[in-house]
Formats: sequence, C-alpha cells, structure tokens
Amino acid sequence: MNTVYKIIEPLKPYFFSLREIGDNVSLDLKLPVKWKYEEMKNPNEETPFAIKVQDKKSEHTLVSLISPSTEDGYEMVFKYAETVISVNVEEEQKAKLFDEKVAELKNMFLSSPLDKLKDISFNGKETNEITRLSNSPGDGKIELGDSKGPGKDK
Repeated sequence: MNTVYKIIEPLKPYFFSLREIGDNVSLDLKLPVKWKYEEMKNPNEETPFAIKVQDKKSEHTLVSLISPSTEDGYEMVFKYAETVISVNVEEEQKAKLFDEKVAELKNMFLSSPLDKLKDISFNGKETNEITRLSNSPGDGKIELGDSKGPGKDK
C-alpha cells in the first residue's frame, strides 16, 4: 500500500501542494526559475493535462500541473512532476560536471608543456581510462566518451 508520504517524498523539496479544484487535481510545484517544465513529454496522451504558472518570483516559479481528478489524472500529474524534477536535476548535474571538467582541462593546459598539449585529441569514443598529461612518459592523448551528452540522451 502506498502512503501519501511515499508518493510525495520523491518530489521534495519542490512539492508545494496537492489540491482538488472542482473535477480536477492540481499538483503544485515550486521550481527554480531556470528550470524547464513545459517541454516534457506528456506521459499519457489520453488523459487531459494542463500546466499553469501560478506565481513567478526571481528565485522560483510556482507551477500547477492539472488533470482530471481520476486515478489516471493523479498518476499523470505525479509522473509528469517526477520527470520535470529528474530531467532538471540531471541537467544541473551535467552543467556542474562540465564546469568541473573545463576547470581540470584549464589546469592541465596551464601546467603542461605545449608539445604534449598538441597531442591531445577528443575522438568521441567512450573509454574507461583517461590518460592524463603529466611529467611521466606517455603519448599525452585524452579520450573522452560521449555515450550521453547534450542533445543525445533525450
């Protein structure tokens, strides 16, 4: 048996409220202002669904996910909310990782000799091993995988 807590827990800290308004259910989320929420795929094309921005502040947007107050409608708004959260959290993590890798690459360029830097190649093949430039012998090549990345993992 699912408890209300188990259903809402995956939406924290973005869950704001759950209401029934007339014949509709409205799941309200307080999302960071930069997050995308309208571009997600509707998980059930047969169930009517709408998104309404209730309030927009400089740090967050209050968004209502609205569907009929039926079992399918409730399932729809919760699945959509979980998708919005997971996609945006992953995008934030990718952006953070990208910034970290750019900083690593910058440090590598600042601390390595030019002749070793000229041998760096990014061939797009996935590899479990990255050869780092150092003072130790080696060919100085770095291979970065791209099994997933912007535009490729949607």
